[in-house]
Amino acid sequence: MGLEKLLQRIMDSDPNIRHGIITDIEGEILHVNHREGITNFLSPDQTAASLKRAASAWKARKQLSPKIGMGLYAVAAFEKITRITFPLGNEHLIFVSMGSDTVRMDLHEGGQKQIIEHVLNILSGDPTRE
Repeated sequence: MGLEKLLQRIMDSDPNIRHGIITDIEGEILHVNHREGITNFLSPDQTAASLKRAASAWKARKQLSPKIGMGLYAVAAFEKITRITFPLGNEHLIFVSMGSDTVRMDLHEGGQKQIIEHVLNILSGDPTRE
């Protein structure tokens, strides 16, 4: 499956996902998708810098994998958003953001735990888990 299609499937998995980005392992943006009507909190330059820092942190975590296993995801929670980072193979990362409880689109849909589960299921490639 292509990266753009994968990102769209992730966006479609829950209406509380505000924004999805796929980067290479250095944090260079490859694909972006965001929910219609959502305004970004960060400028494009701020977003790019933030993604580069997150990619650097992910590479540092990866060095520990021989002892603690491969990383599955990382969560960064802020007052206005929660950003979840998932590895996509060895060469890419997926960043998914959702709003805090006060800015979520639909309080009856998934929260952080459900979104993580949805994305992990999609990334597993096992259609019976989606």
